[in-house]
Amino acid sequence: VICVQEPGIYNSETMAGSKKLSGLIQVPKTSEIKDIFALISKLPDIDSPEIFGLPSNIDRSVQRFNSAKIILSLKQLQSISAEDLKFNREKWMAQLGSLLKLWKALVKVEEFRKFRIKASQLSSTDPIEGFIYMEFYNMQQLMERIHETLEGIGNVLYSSGLLTSAIEKDATILLKNEVPQRWTSIWDGPQSSTEYIRTFSRKANAIKGWLPKAAGSAILKEPISLADLFHPETFLNAFRQKSARAMKKGIDDLKLVCSFEDKLIKAPNIISIKELLLQGCTMEGGRIIEQAENRLELQVLSYCYIAYLPKGEESIYPAKSTVDVPVYFGLSREQLLCQFVLPQVGEAHDKIISGAVSYTHLTLPTSDLVQISVVAVSLKKK
Repeated sequence: VICVQEPGIYNSETMAGSKKLSGLIQVPKTSEIKDIFALISKLPDIDSPEIFGLPSNIDRSVQRFNSAKIILSLKQLQSISAEDLKFNREKWMAQLGSLLKLWKALVKVEEFRKFRIKASQLSSTDPIEGFIYMEFYNMQQLMERIHETLEGIGNVLYSSGLLTSAIEKDATILLKNEVPQRWTSIWDGPQSSTEYIRTFSRKANAIKGWLPKAAGSAILKEPISLADLFHPETFLNAFRQKSARAMKKGIDDLKLVCSFEDKLIKAPNIISIKELLLQGCTMEGGRIIEQAENRLELQVLSYCYIAYLPKGEESIYPAKSTVDVPVYFGLSREQLLCQFVLPQVGEAHDKIISGAVSYTHLTLPTSDLVQISVVAVSLKKK
């Protein structure tokens, strides 16, 4: 973003006053300090998004970000004291009872235990098939850890269970609405223990639906949501390996290509991805365009088709008319999944500045926190 912003600000036309800064501000042609101060005094107290090349509806993102900070501050105000962390059956039941009930209501442990993953399935020669079985197996391991933790706490609170140091440590972490390290070592999910369990439940049920379609990579024959997975980055690596074998190429010799136009990509293996969200720009006719002021902050996209092709093969779109699109795990943009190269209309640098992005998973606050499966695609122009 800085590399794109800098030449748009520090150039001979803008500094000479022949071209307005960001198309809005006339830079004084004088070097007198009083003229500079006069210009600054005329600037509005509230910065207009257009000054920075941002879409006019970016305020919705700002409001969401500020709301999240306020909610976090309120939770910190409600955080329990060191005295509350000491074992007190009644207080712990009041604090942790709802979490135990949530786990019991959302996750049917015995149902998941009925599925037995064999060693032969984990070592399948088909990368996609092997990934699905491994993903489900790891989910079961995480489920057992969560269940062991909560069951141990439940026995202490509601029965005659012994309060061990391990149980006390985990309970103390959960009392802070945080997630025990024993859980995050398998899957690093939401930081809130409540949201961690909700998200685990949704993904666990989703990956269970993948099991019957694991054999022969049958899952690739239908649109999929990467938000179903605990480790979508591993899935893409497995897909890359499968593509490399089909084309008898090295993994490092392949590049990721994508399109929102059906049958445009010609490859042995193609995946159709659903539930993508786009932020910062709008997509029309399979191309990225600037976002209108009255558009929603996030746009649900149509099916996206991805494949791996040899690096030396000609691109499906002219390089001058494309934009790099980072794909993130969530709105925080902290975890990058991959990058798409998509066609765009207009100037590519405008889309970089506007911060077009998409997400694999999104959590929206409502009256009850709702988990929405999406594939986030972050757009950055070349």
